[in-house]
Amino acid sequence: MVELNRQDNESNFEWKLRLCKAKLNKQIDLDWQEIVDILGLNMHYDNLRKMAYGYVEFDEYLKSGGVTTKILSIADTHVPFQLPIDVFKEYAGKVDILELNGDLGDCQSISKFTKKYRVNFVEEMIETRQYIIDLIEYIKPKKVFINYGNHELRYQKYLSDRLHDDLLQLMPNTSLDLIIDVGFKNYDRKLKTEIWYTPIKDVFENIEVTYTKDWKCKIGKTWFVHPRAASSGMLKTTEKALNYFLRMDKDFDSIIMAHTHHLGSYIQGDIYMFEQGCCCKSEEMDYADGLLFNPQQQGFIYVCQNENGGLIYDKTKLISIN
Repeated sequence: MVELNRQDNESNFEWKLRLCKAKLNKQIDLDWQEIVDILGLNMHYDNLRKMAYGYVEFDEYLKSGGVTTKILSIADTHVPFQLPIDVFKEYAGKVDILELNGDLGDCQSISKFTKKYRVNFVEEMIETRQYIIDLIEYIKPKKVFINYGNHELRYQKYLSDRLHDDLLQLMPNTSLDLIIDVGFKNYDRKLKTEIWYTPIKDVFENIEVTYTKDWKCKIGKTWFVHPRAASSGMLKTTEKALNYFLRMDKDFDSIIMAHTHHLGSYIQGDIYMFEQGCCCKSEEMDYADGLLFNPQQQGFIYVCQNENGGLIYDKTKLISIN
C-alpha cells in the first residue's frame, strides 16, 4: 500500500514525484484533484497530470546517469564457431540497439586457408541466419545495425574469381546481402525441392533491422568498424582507423574495432578507442595453426551514450568472456 503522507526523509518534490508515479502506475485509486489536495498544491489538477509524465521521465534520466542510448556490440561470431547466446544474458532486454560488427559467418569453405575439413557453405548461411535471429529474439533491442566483415567479403572474391563480369552484376556482394536483405532459396537437386529463407529484415515486425552494406557505421558519435586491414599489435589497427576517420569526420568521440580478436582500450586526445574481442570458439578455427599469432581474446562491448550521442566512458563496459 502506498503511503500518502509525506515521509520524514522526503522533500516536497520527492513526495510529489512518488505520488505521481504511484498514480501513473495505477498503485493508488485517487483522481488527480485528490492528489493536488493531499499535496496542498495551488494548481489545476490537469496541469499536475500533464507535468507528472515529465517528472517521471526526468527521474528515470537521473537514475540512468544521463544514459539515453544503450548499445550492445557483438562481432566475430564466425558461425559455425559461435559462442552460445546465453553469454549475453546480462544484457537481454536491456539495450536499445544491437550492433553486429561483422564476421558473423565464417565462410569457411571458400577461404584460401588449408582446411582439415569443409563446412558446407549453404548450411553455414542457414546457421548464420538462425543465429542472428536467435540473438535478436534473445536481446530484444529496438533497432539492429549490421556491418559486414572481411570474412563476408570472401563471398564476393570467390565469385569474382570464377564468374564473368556480366554475371557478377546479378550477384550480391556478401552472404549477408542474402541473409538480411534479399532472402535465398536452398535447392535440393536430388529431391527436386526448395526451401525459401525469408530475409531477416522482414522477420521482425517491431524491430528495425538495418544492414549497412558497409564495413562501418556511425551511431551517435561512435564509429563501429570492421576493416580488412589488421595489425598484430594491440590497438594498432584502431590507431590506423583513428587517422582514417580524422581525415573524413571530425564529429566523433569513439571507435569500436572488431576484426582483431583483441580486447583493449585506449584514449588518445579526446577519442576513446576499443578493440572488442571475438565471440567465437577460436580454438576450433585452425587458420592460424602454427603461425604463432597472438592468442585470441573473447569479448564484446556495451556502449552508453548521452542524449547528444556522446560516449559515457564510465558507463561503457568492455566485457571479457575468457
